[in-house]
Amino acid sequence: MADYDVIVIGAGAAGLSAAGLLAKEGKRVLVLERSKYLGGRAQQVNDEGFRVSLGGHLMEDPGSGFVRIAKEIGHVIETGPLSTNMAVWDHEKLQWGSIRDRYAGQNRADLKKVIKVLEETPYEEFDKWDDRPLRDWLNQYTTDPGVHDLFEFTTLLECMTERWHEHSASDSLYVRKLHYGEARKAGYSFWPKGGWDGMFNGVAAASKKRGAEIRLSSPVSRVVIENGKAKGVLVPKDAVLTNTMFEEDLITADHVISTVGVWNVLDIVPAEELPMWYAEQIRFLAQDKFRLALLGLQIATEEPCPVLDRLELSTWLHTPRARLSGFLFEQTAMDPETAPPGLYLYTMGGVIPGSKGRDEAWLRKTMDDYEEDMKEMYPGFRKAVWRRRSLIFNPPFGVVQMPGLVGQYRPHWRCPNIDGLWFASETFRSRMIGTDRAARAALTVVEEILGRRLWSMEETWRY
Repeated sequence: MADYDVIVIGAGAAGLSAAGLLAKEGKRVLVLERSKYLGGRAQQVNDEGFRVSLGGHLMEDPGSGFVRIAKEIGHVIETGPLSTNMAVWDHEKLQWGSIRDRYAGQNRADLKKVIKVLEETPYEEFDKWDDRPLRDWLNQYTTDPGVHDLFEFTTLLECMTERWHEHSASDSLYVRKLHYGEARKAGYSFWPKGGWDGMFNGVAAASKKRGAEIRLSSPVSRVVIENGKAKGVLVPKDAVLTNTMFEEDLITADHVISTVGVWNVLDIVPAEELPMWYAEQIRFLAQDKFRLALLGLQIATEEPCPVLDRLELSTWLHTPRARLSGFLFEQTAMDPETAPPGLYLYTMGGVIPGSKGRDEAWLRKTMDDYEEDMKEMYPGFRKAVWRRRSLIFNPPFGVVQMPGLVGQYRPHWRCPNIDGLWFASETFRSRMIGTDRAARAALTVVEEILGRRLWSMEETWRY
């Protein structure tokens, strides 16, 4: 008899979702997380009294994704403040405005027409647009620049693709249909009450209560595959010498779920055991040029400095010097406890080409330019009292959601020819955004393992 029914690699949104749902169904589940923190690429930690994130910013979940899965496991994720407006930087006039001004008046008729088409089109029809950009789909129904701006700026905020004008149509349309259908909004960005760390701790606690075992600071050396079947994983033993190798323990399981992204999955899953075409598909997506990479910047001030209001979510196509697209929001407007009393914390990111993520000289120069850009666009930042710079490259924010790199072009979540090996990662075949995307990928895999749909989750969209 195997040690566990299922071993889950990674304790982010996908890993915790899979573990909690399977444990609730009576499965013996072990979660192994190499970090000492929960949350994966969205983990949140304390830094000099500020609660900062590795890469996550706001949640995008109208209620049927990670939020619904957490409730099923036994933890309620309360929705904190929602973003109220989208401030858009005009890089030609060098001034701010509201996205609403771009589709006001007569333009709204075209917007309503596009929304109606979205609502009436089945999800599977959007699969045909995996290899085409969003604006091609929009041009079938409107040439109105305001409607294009609403869709493309919203997608820029969500997907952070460096070549913003080449967003995949299919991935964008899936999200828009879900959000208009469930939340009656183009976008739905919010901060989870209790913060990201509180949210992940709550889901982990609920999963443990269901019987799941979660081990932090527990890396996996290798997934063991024998005779075309996943047997379990090897975990390194504690060692005194830093050069100790191949001293490992085998933990067996009937199923192994990897939530590791395409960039690192072949470090633990032996490529020689996979079909060659499948391993090459993973390697292709794992190229640096396809990494969704950002220069992260967090700035604290003694006075708030909004453009429209403190709950705004700002975006732009080009900053003045670094010429980066990106986003910004006031984190303390969403959650005052993320900064020491009396201080206001702003989180922002500038999208960079993934191919530049290892060029230190370029990164230093661009980060200096980007910070100056932020001080020009938000003059209040010139009086900053605290700052943190970061590179979101390894791990990156995701795989770029460009035509030919999404949907059917991504590796399938069921490993071909290997029984019991699954990939519940938003970098494999999946839809939606970030944390929500990862959780829905986990739900898809869980139901495949169980061999049935979870009736209580019947209305939730999965791949």
